[in-house]
Amino acid sequence: SLDDEVDEYRAPAYSWFCVRALFPRFYFISDDELLSILGSSDPQAVQPHSLKLFDNAKEIVFKPGTSTVIGMVSDEGERWSFCTPVKAVGAVEEWMTKVDDEMKDSLLRLMKEAVYQYPSSPRTKWILSRLGMVVLAGTQIWWTWSIEDTFKRVMEKGDKNAMKRELRKESHELGQLVELIRTDLSSCNRKCVNTLIILDVHARDIVDRFVRDSILDAREFAWESQ
Repeated sequence: SLDDEVDEYRAPAYSWFCVRALFPRFYFISDDELLSILGSSDPQAVQPHSLKLFDNAKEIVFKPGTSTVIGMVSDEGERWSFCTPVKAVGAVEEWMTKVDDEMKDSLLRLMKEAVYQYPSSPRTKWILSRLGMVVLAGTQIWWTWSIEDTFKRVMEKGDKNAMKRELRKESHELGQLVELIRTDLSSCNRKCVNTLIILDVHARDIVDRFVRDSILDAREFAWESQ
């Protein structure tokens, strides 16, 4: 009957809807691509679609000879490991959700660790030993803190030269990056340092404007607008 035919077509559509509801990243791929994953018992079936499922993650890394996910590789070839491996067993939408959760948890741990260790490590060494995304975010966190601390020294301790010292420090750090980019770096490190130079130039120009215009209070628009 017509109702039976409708039910026949509705069943797989409803099933795909449930799978996507449980793992919404499956909305990023087509029905045919999703079918190729669901129709396979091999966890590696998700591999060709990694870039669509996870932003800039071209590969999900499995422990050799097992179905355990141990990390990811970026489109640039940057590799990082999960803090807790994830077993790819059971329904794909369930273990992929665990992979998604572990990805975020591991990156958060790496970020916290990097931010914590930043002040106790030489900056260039710290940069080369971290993931690019961690370096770019971590340096911005510390730069923001440094500027806020400079304003505090000016306002609370009356140190009128604090911002000038901050400018000299940032100019020195920028010079270190220029020297670093001229050395033999890996492709990933070179891209990271190039991007960081752009950010550092922008940061230095902001502080230079603070010095030039005598911006000494964190409540001023020149800082709040950043």
